[in-house]
Amino acid sequence: MVARRACRTLGHVQTEDPPTEGPPPRAGARHVARSVLTGLGRSFPGSDFALWAAGATFFGLIGMVPAVMVSLWVAGVLTDPQAVVDRVDTAATGLPPGHGTPTALHTLATTAVGMSWPQALVAVFPASLYGEGLRRAFRQLSPAPAEGFTGWRGRLGLLPLIAVAPGLVLALLAGAPLVAPLYAAGGGSLVLGIVIAFHVVFVLVSVALVMLYRFVAPGRLGVRALLLAGFGTGSVMSGFLQGFLLFLAIPVEWSLPFGGLPIFGAVTALVLWLYLLHLIVLVGYRLAVVLDGGDERG
Repeated sequence: MVARRACRTLGHVQTEDPPTEGPPPRAGARHVARSVLTGLGRSFPGSDFALWAAGATFFGLIGMVPAVMVSLWVAGVLTDPQAVVDRVDTAATGLPPGHGTPTALHTLATTAVGMSWPQALVAVFPASLYGEGLRRAFRQLSPAPAEGFTGWRGRLGLLPLIAVAPGLVLALLAGAPLVAPLYAAGGGSLVLGIVIAFHVVFVLVSVALVMLYRFVAPGRLGVRALLLAGFGTGSVMSGFLQGFLLFLAIPVEWSLPFGGLPIFGAVTALVLWLYLLHLIVLVGYRLAVVLDGGDERG
């Protein structure tokens, strides 16, 4: 038996073709992408992924508005409160006018920059709840060992992002005077505005995602995995947000399924899109885990 196996092995070595230089770069890139997507699909746990996204959405409903208000308030403190409101109004001119979106954004910005120090500090607490919801969802997709104080770890992990969020907001508002008129002009100008807005939002959202995957998610992932997953997911989310603007432009009353009650229609539509966003965020985190080899680093 041993001799037979040795003969087979020797014959295999003698008849083996000479090594080639490998597939072309494009074929290799396709192979890598296919392998990553296959691994991503196989690596998901068998429990309810949609439920985790719904849970993160619930915490997002509690924490996202206070987080945005704190960011706008700090941006107003660093620059000028009225200038922040004016930039928000300028950005709103490029949005579809339906569904009361410009009015809602103006009210949000005016209220945010008008907060006092105690009000801003109090708003940080509900804003941090968003970190708790995300960490609980990330834990379902992470091979990291069990931990205590999951909620508090998530809340504290969100604080670095809250700290840099005013800078991200100011960077986004800085492009409003350029992009908003392009959106309002339509035609070729609209296409140019979409291209510019996509890239600006892509960079800012990607930075935020990298910080979420680094500080809010459990465990420690490699830098390469964080950057690839963060910026890859950021590109998807940037395009998805452009789709949300298209959704706002559709002349359909959101209140139709609710007997004409506008508040229920608006809340339901926004929650639906927020839920879809969290699906993307969670898939992006799982992609980071797969790219990192599925092993935690401490």
